[in-house]
Amino acid sequence: MSLNKLWEKATRPFTASNQKGSVQAWMPVQDVADYHMTRKDRWHVAGIRVSPKNIDLLSLREQKSLIRNLKEVQNGLHGHYQIFCVGRPVDLDGYIAHLEEIKTKIENPIRKKILQSQIKQAAHTAISGESLETLFFLLFAAENKAELIELVKQLVTELRNKGIGCYVCDHKELMDMQFVFTHPVQAAYERMPEDTKDYLPPQFLNPERMKEHG
Repeated sequence: MSLNKLWEKATRPFTASNQKGSVQAWMPVQDVADYHMTRKDRWHVAGIRVSPKNIDLLSLREQKSLIRNLKEVQNGLHGHYQIFCVGRPVDLDGYIAHLEEIKTKIENPIRKKILQSQIKQAAHTAISGESLETLFFLLFAAENKAELIELVKQLVTELRNKGIGCYVCDHKELMDMQFVFTHPVQAAYERMPEDTKDYLPPQFLNPERMKEHG
């Protein structure tokens, strides 16, 4: 094939005919705006990010109370909703670099050996993808955008009153959620391509470093 024909093919306008078989053909999301996504069927989707809570740290009475409160909230839900959980790799580069920095300042060979072992273990964990944080979302769909936004706001207030940490996802959170789902390998080191100025990947830091950086 000549260079002219290759250039012609590369610069051909994107139409419905060449959309078949592409990513755009099966991705249901058409647009992401403030606090909602718009699907191709013109329905709107809003999300609530729920903070995880370790119920093993609670007493038996507190556990039963929390589960009962969740059941009450769930029984009051109406319309289309989905519980979505997705794992995102955690970037351990900061933690490994900090261990390397400590290692260079230590003269004791035994402590150096211990640090080297910890560095190897952290590097192996990072490469294997074992270090994951789980993100929890409640997704709601409706045809009326205004009613949908009002619904998720009321639900957030109700969940907080029941002792559940949560908030309404803005466009950044919704785009990040999609990015983690569609690009799981890059999720630890990147965020969605658009608007990443004030968005950083999650990092694990030791307590001393956290105090140092506030």
